[in-house]
Amino acid sequence: MTWFVIFASSVFAVYFWQQYRSRQRELARPTAEHRSGMRHIGTALILQTPIQNGTGRIRLGNRDWEIRGPNLPAGAKVRVTGVDDSILLVDRGPV
Repeated sequence: MTWFVIFASSVFAVYFWQQYRSRQRELARPTAEHRSGMRHIGTALILQTPIQNGTGRIRLGNRDWEIRGPNLPAGAKVRVTGVDDSILLVDRGPV
């Protein structure tokens, strides 16, 4: 009986360890769902609406993103320089 308990405990421990490692690998992956804004870093864009008081919105792909950066008029070129949670950080782009 003791051997059965040791065997069953080992099987459960290995199973849950594999599940844990799988989740950790998914979270560390560069294309993980929670890092969806990271793929836009370095992208040059043209503003459709102005950035006022440091914030604005832009459409990338099929999603609207909130953006943060210097006050700029519509039509200005910007480059995505970073991501803060689900907000894209932008700066003046190439002229």
